Formats: sequence, C-alpha cells, structure tokens
Amino acid sequence: MRRLSDCLVREIRSRFSEPVYVDGSFVTDKEVPEDVDVVLDMTRATDEGRLSALNFMVAEQDRLQQDYSVHFWINLPGQNDFSAFFQYLRVKTARHKGLDPSHRKGILRLE
Repeated sequence: MRRLSDCLVREIRSRFSEPVYVDGSFVTDKEVPEDVDVVLDMTRATDEGRLSALNFMVAEQDRLQQDYSVHFWINLPGQNDFSAFFQYLRVKTARHKGLDPSHRKGILRLE
C-alpha cells in the first residue's frame, strides 16, 4: 500500500492532475497482492498533456514496475479503454466466486 501511495504522489500526481484508476490484485481478496494497475485517464487532456503522458509511460513504465510494482497505462481518446478492461472478470474467477462472467468488478477512481 505504501509503495502505491509513493508512486501516486511522487511519480504521477507530481506530473498530472487527470483522474487515475487503480486496479490489480491490490483491490481483490488476495492476502498478498502481487501488483497494481494504474491507468491515467488522458481522454480529456490537451494534446500537449497527452504527449507528455505517453512519453512518461514509454520512458518510465519499466522503472515504475520495478520500483513500485505498478503497471502504468494511459487512456487516450479513440484507443483501448484500460479502465473498462480492468473491470472485466475472468471466467474462471467469476465461476469460483459464484458470479456471472458478464458482471463487472469495481475499480478505484481517484480525482
């Protein structure tokens, strides 16, 4: 939890003010979470902001994974919506929990 907080404050919020979505085993019932997925929503950002976020993701993604166990992604208009992707339940997980695989799981949105 501390590593996620450090990543959000030191790495992401120091550069970007757009909404952030948080997912990964961190938001599951796993006793020992393995990693965290963080999605920076740049769909309403300026072109300059989007380029900055894209450059940051390309340059720093591996380091964020190594230093914080964070997988960092960005949402861009007209591209894959990672925040929606991370709401999907795997069929095996849904069945194990007695849920219909069409249900979506909640993820955290931070403003």
